[in-house]
Amino acid sequence: MSEGIRILVVDDEETICELCVRTLRRYGYQVHYATSSVQALEMLHQETYDLLLLDVRMPHIDGLELMRRVRQFAPDIAIVVMTGYASVEAAIEAVKQGASDFLPKPFQLDHLRLAVSGALAKRALVREQARSEALMHLVQASEKLAVLLDPHELIHTALQAAMAETQAMRGSIMLYHPREEMLSLTAGVGLPEEVPMGVSYHAEDSVAGRVCRAGEPFLVEDVRQDPRLRDCSLPRMDRYRSPSFLSIPLRSGDRVLGVLNLSEKAGGVPFQASDLEVAGLLGNQLAIALEKARLFQEIEESYRRLQEVDRLKSEFLNIAAHELRTPLSIILGYAMMLRDQVEGALREQVMAILESATLLTRLVDDMTNLRYLGAGQMSLTSHRIQLPGLLREAAERFRQEVESKEQLLSYDIPEDLPPVRGDYEKISLIVNNLLSNATKFTPARGSIRIWARPEEEEVLVAVEDTGPGIPEEEQDRIFEPFYQVEDSLRREHGGMGLGLSIARELVRLHHGRIWVDSQVGQGSTFYFTLPRADRQEA
Repeated sequence: MSEGIRILVVDDEETICELCVRTLRRYGYQVHYATSSVQALEMLHQETYDLLLLDVRMPHIDGLELMRRVRQFAPDIAIVVMTGYASVEAAIEAVKQGASDFLPKPFQLDHLRLAVSGALAKRALVREQARSEALMHLVQASEKLAVLLDPHELIHTALQAAMAETQAMRGSIMLYHPREEMLSLTAGVGLPEEVPMGVSYHAEDSVAGRVCRAGEPFLVEDVRQDPRLRDCSLPRMDRYRSPSFLSIPLRSGDRVLGVLNLSEKAGGVPFQASDLEVAGLLGNQLAIALEKARLFQEIEESYRRLQEVDRLKSEFLNIAAHELRTPLSIILGYAMMLRDQVEGALREQVMAILESATLLTRLVDDMTNLRYLGAGQMSLTSHRIQLPGLLREAAERFRQEVESKEQLLSYDIPEDLPPVRGDYEKISLIVNNLLSNATKFTPARGSIRIWARPEEEEVLVAVEDTGPGIPEEEQDRIFEPFYQVEDSLRREHGGMGLGLSIARELVRLHHGRIWVDSQVGQGSTFYFTLPRADRQEA
């Protein structure tokens, strides 16, 4: 417990000093002594001590004055006062000024041990209480940082919190730009007027730059005496009351985002290890918050770009659908008229024109439907619908196309299917899109089957095919607009990848469900459900 504890004994009677040193060293303390206050001050400036054991009555600088001076640069050192009976009042005054205890001379050696251990325990308790308070404030500051997403506000809030917790009178945050190896001053409090915000410094010749490169914090008690700073450019510390400062790297993973600098601790005392701990924790929280804010801004920017792409896409679909619809209507009209007036090879050419124009018309319809669905402008006209007739009618519309591709189309639709409630045209479009998808990907002599069955609250409809199947990792994405499982397949079979997306949105509008069950090489089955009208009306 006493290992590493450093004690300085100060008494103008060397025999008292030697007695205290021998006694306390037996308990594992590291003990030194000084026979004057001047010598003690020199030793305290050169080394760090945990406890000061001093006599009140000393020449030149008495114990009370020595206490006052020591407190200026070592505020948390424990102090035990030794005094003769004639100066008890002075000892009591010393306790009032912060001494932990006093020992009247002559004293028993056990009393010396108890006074020292008690003073150290009190110091440890005070430190722990201060640390607990600092951590509580740190938690509050971290909670505040966690909800901020503006980098400017984050930086200023963190700087204010760090200065408050370490009692720093001056502080700054510099962001690091590794490509240019530059540090830019982003926030500052208490800095000289001639230091403008935004000014950049070369990282190579500064303490902050060294902190960035090493990724380690820097605690300096006195810049004028620290040998680590001989080759670094330093601010003019003579303008500050305290030559002590802290530099903390703002680390996010392996990256250093910048540096938190703190200087001129209140009271002119140097920064302590506890200040380094608190500032380091705040620096870590700031780095995490800055990284989160950066990611949030990137997401926001990506979202804005996607919104613009979506707007341009919708605008293109609108223009394309509008501009194509009129000429396609004319082509379809003339092709249908010619179909009934020509025979032989010419009729085959007319049928090719009619088939292509019909395909283009479907694409235009898909683009129009997608635009309305995306804008939330698709409305339903809800009726009580008998599905058997609707499903057979949809299947028969594909009969000619299926036969021309040498495919087999069948359906299994019970006549006693319960009715559903929905929009007749929109449900027909769902089935058409699923059948269109099946006919595109089913090979010659393959089969397509449409069937339906009642469920407890819904009616289930399925479209089966013996096409190439869909890889499992693609099945969640095939209902996305314009998504293509394989570009080569899409180019081979045509289409823009809109039919399944439109079917999904229309099913959702009907409060139903849609999904696919597929295995590569074994075909696919697309299912969708519609709510039963008899359950809704019950």
